[in-house]
Amino acid sequence: MEHEEHNDHELTEGAGAFKLDTDQLAELHNPKSLLAFKKVFKNKEENLFKYLKTDLETGIKVPLNETEGTQNHRSTDRYRKYGDNRIPERLPKSFGKLIWEAFNDKTMLLLTAAAIVSFALGMYEYFYTPVEYDPEGNPIKKVDWIEGIAIMMAVVVVVFVGALNDYQKELQFTKLNKKKQNRQVIVIRNGHEVLISIHHILVGDIISLQTGDVIPADSILVRGECEADESSITGESDTIKKHDLKSCLEIFDKMTSTNAASQYGGTPLDIGYANSDGDKVPDCMLISGSKLLSGLGKAVVTSVGTNSIYGRTMMSLKVETDSTPLQERLSQLADSISVYGCVAAIILFSVLFIRFLLYVLLPNGRFHDLPRAEKGTKFMNIFITSVTVIVVAVPEGLPLAVTLALAFATTRMTKDGNLVRVLRACETMGSATAVCSDKTGTLTENIMSVVKGVFGSSRFDDSSDSDREVDTSSHEIFHKDAEFVSTELRDDVFANLILNSTAFENKDYRANSTDSPFNAEPQLDDVDSASGDDDDNSILMERVSKGREEPYIGSKTETALLNMARKSMDLKWGELQSLRDHPEENFNVAEIAQLIPFESSRKWSGVVVKYKDTGLYRLFAKGAAEMIFNECQSKRNSQVDESSGKYSEKLDDALRKTVNDEIQKLANNALRAISVAHRDFPGLKSWPPEQFVDENPEQAKPESLLSESLPSDAEGESGLVLDGFVGIMDPLRPDVRNSVLQCQDAGVTVRMVTGDNILTARAIAKNCNILSPKTFENPKHAMEGPKFRKLSHDERVNILPDLRVLARSSPEDKRLLVETLKGMGEVVAVTGDGTNDAPALKLADVGFSMGISGTEVAREASDIILMTDDFSAIVNAIKWGRCVSISIKKFIQFQLIVNCTAVTLTFVSSVASDDETSVLTAVQLLWVNLIMDTLAALALATDKPDPNIMTRKPRGRATPLITPSTWKMILGQALLQLIVTFTLHFHGQAIFFPGETEISGHQQQQLNAMTFNTFVWLQFFTLLVSRKLDECDGISYWKDRISQANLNFFQDLFRNYYFLVIMGIIGAFQTLIMFYGGTPFSIAPQTKQMWVTAVGCGLLSLPVGVLIRICPDEWAIRIFPAKLFLKLKYVVGLEFLRSTHKQDDDEEALLDNASSGSSAYF
Repeated sequence: MEHEEHNDHELTEGAGAFKLDTDQLAELHNPKSLLAFKKVFKNKEENLFKYLKTDLETGIKVPLNETEGTQNHRSTDRYRKYGDNRIPERLPKSFGKLIWEAFNDKTMLLLTAAAIVSFALGMYEYFYTPVEYDPEGNPIKKVDWIEGIAIMMAVVVVVFVGALNDYQKELQFTKLNKKKQNRQVIVIRNGHEVLISIHHILVGDIISLQTGDVIPADSILVRGECEADESSITGESDTIKKHDLKSCLEIFDKMTSTNAASQYGGTPLDIGYANSDGDKVPDCMLISGSKLLSGLGKAVVTSVGTNSIYGRTMMSLKVETDSTPLQERLSQLADSISVYGCVAAIILFSVLFIRFLLYVLLPNGRFHDLPRAEKGTKFMNIFITSVTVIVVAVPEGLPLAVTLALAFATTRMTKDGNLVRVLRACETMGSATAVCSDKTGTLTENIMSVVKGVFGSSRFDDSSDSDREVDTSSHEIFHKDAEFVSTELRDDVFANLILNSTAFENKDYRANSTDSPFNAEPQLDDVDSASGDDDDNSILMERVSKGREEPYIGSKTETALLNMARKSMDLKWGELQSLRDHPEENFNVAEIAQLIPFESSRKWSGVVVKYKDTGLYRLFAKGAAEMIFNECQSKRNSQVDESSGKYSEKLDDALRKTVNDEIQKLANNALRAISVAHRDFPGLKSWPPEQFVDENPEQAKPESLLSESLPSDAEGESGLVLDGFVGIMDPLRPDVRNSVLQCQDAGVTVRMVTGDNILTARAIAKNCNILSPKTFENPKHAMEGPKFRKLSHDERVNILPDLRVLARSSPEDKRLLVETLKGMGEVVAVTGDGTNDAPALKLADVGFSMGISGTEVAREASDIILMTDDFSAIVNAIKWGRCVSISIKKFIQFQLIVNCTAVTLTFVSSVASDDETSVLTAVQLLWVNLIMDTLAALALATDKPDPNIMTRKPRGRATPLITPSTWKMILGQALLQLIVTFTLHFHGQAIFFPGETEISGHQQQQLNAMTFNTFVWLQFFTLLVSRKLDECDGISYWKDRISQANLNFFQDLFRNYYFLVIMGIIGAFQTLIMFYGGTPFSIAPQTKQMWVTAVGCGLLSLPVGVLIRICPDEWAIRIFPAKLFLKLKYVVGLEFLRSTHKQDDDEEALLDNASSGSSAYF
């Protein structure tokens, strides 16, 4: 009957039974808002239950499956209206899909087409053209089809290497996120408490929550009180106190009863703000993904699955990624090279075809009397020669160079602690101009810690800053044979921290943590020795996948104090509960007379103990520093005064001012100040004192214990005694200060985005060098999120060059910041560890997430995972990113030199030849292509970062791929090579066979082979010249450009053994080809003079390279006929056929070296 009743109830609800839609419910938590609750539920708690058709005692009604007796929530209108708490899983891409994506690159398709055409023509030549003979009568082998195979092999290598890299990163990422997500939670349904999967939670469910639970769905607390950690969701590092809905509404109504109290800086008063009296609006909203640190309660679920904060964030990550700056430029470069190659081939074909027609049609033409078959063969030879120009021009080595450079760099970055999920991100970091960093968990450790303090008259400083105020640590003042702090004071403070605390030990901590909470993060040294193998980072991956576990669970203040006790006062992990259970043995305490839990209204907590030997009652108190101190009558000294026997001194005005100044100093440095104090009640026979009795006769009024006096006070030390005070903060990560400075030196602007108030944010930004002492005083460098959000686009653009800190920011503010920076042409990297960071991580050009402390959502949204949570790894990412970019540009510089020379030489020699053949045969061109593509790519793409790479300014999005300095080298070296090869080709007879009017076929083959040999040695030494790129960009004086960094092509030559090996291979194979190549390579034996000429002309690349690099770019720009070049580029490059909608001001870069958009050419 019960089942039928529930089922009938659901059936009668109907499609329109639930009047609220998902968007209305989402308004409650995005952002957290009591104003939204008042609007949606008419400011009545009962309407929450009425509109969602639920009940606090019986919960929602869900029909049962008749056969199995299980709940069938999918059959309800509630499920059809709002769905359940399931979020679609991200399926990793298969290896086949990654291969398909890599192959569908525009350059890959272009190369595939070139390979097919080249192979088809090669096969035609092999089967259908007659055998040709060299001047010595040997048949020439038909191997043109090999070029097509070679290009296709290059495509296969690039596609498979790229896909394999991506697949490997996918597997690592999947392993990283391999956690059990399907946990269970207690809900009330059909009047009973049931245990269900978090995936089956529905809107209206009443969930039971307790300390340590992760909130499974957006909810409203309706019973109980608790504290929540929302740092991973909102970026707010402070613990958030949660109150029940009813009391929140009552307090909120009182706060908003007057117009004056309902505004905060022009913003309507709501959760997260305080009124003019400093009273904060109470919070009852529980956000999915946040964690309960303490307390119990019941909550009503309002949003589930993809409609919750967590779900919406996850779904927002499914967006298409933009092309990277280098991708855009490389694509444009490949297109342009192909266009120029096709234009050159068409012109060559036209010239040769016109001459062919004249030879065929004119009565005295050379081909007039040939049979038709031979005429057809001659025509095909013209076509094949023309296609050869395209094949030579096609940059098949370019994607290989990019793939090799990225693969090499990402392997090295993994060793440095960076898991590169997306290969393109490595290259993009080289162009980064801005880093927008989350504070909590990124710049800081997201572990509240005691960093400074005073006990008695002894000060300590545990901060990692270089400018520590004192050298003494907390461990030292509590040890060293009571030199700093007496044993009595140490014991009192220890008892206060242990007994006056509700935090408890994390039972899972020992399993995956080191003995010290301050060394719990895995270090690279643990795995450094294993780099290069499949299990390089197995230890690191295991620790990262488990995440960081802290030794204590509770409020962040109490866990920080317990960590100090563990670090400095010999509290051993695992003993906390034992100390509390046996106070008589451990503290000489006979009984715990009263516990006073912390409440935000009084801002302190306490415990009253009775000592066994003396029967003395003592109150241990700790709480907000100023509040506790203001109630103190005395201050504890480090040692007992030998003359008076007293351990404290009265607080006079001077001493009180001194202590107040110390406490204020902590607050000014963004530290949360906590005071530790005690009060004795001598002569008291029983607890509580009669004057202090509360409603509960066994307890004293907490407000009376600190300040109200008793008649017995005169008998001994009276009033509250200050034992000490400490400053608690979320400390900066090691090396953050230095890493920020390195980024700034590299021209990368670091901005901090945080949910903290602006005073705290500015102080922390100053501590980590984001704000200098000078900019710290300038209000333009820091702003709050609500104000930033209201600015117009133009106003945001105007303030961003100065803005360094964005405080009280929401995820939308961070996303807006990134979007605006990208619109300004910046290449933006974003760091974050929380769910709230995900939208900005996804939108950024490069997203960094924390491997250990980062949430799954943040990892999913990121491109690079910092495996050790070390911000300094970002500096390594910039370094390797720049190395990749520079390596690729070096290869492009080399390839364009070879391309320009090879295409021009093939074109001119073919036109000048009577039989329409190039001076370089197909086999020779195959070897040249192998040099300038595969081998050069391997040599230049595997170089390591230059020592000065981090002193150069970033290139950004608008900087061209080929700068004037690169063009200067390309044109200069290509001109040298053409002069040398044309001289040898057209005047070789006069140089080496003077006086002979006509030379034999063997001698002509010698000259052609010498031209080929010279051409290769020119490329050999040009490869050395290409090791330098832009070391002197921006230097305009000739004298200043004469430096080793700019002109020494052999500098750091031995840092890259790949380069040396490849140079050796090229030199050795070229020598073997010239001695033993014979008929396949169309080689005739060379004389000593020819060898000297070939190698000597090749060496000319070095001095010419020096002269070109000494010449300032500005001089080259003035000399260069820019207007003529632009006209030729417009016509030859077929730019008049391209879209007129695309803005391309790149031509102006050659004139003023300032391009408004990225270009492959200037």
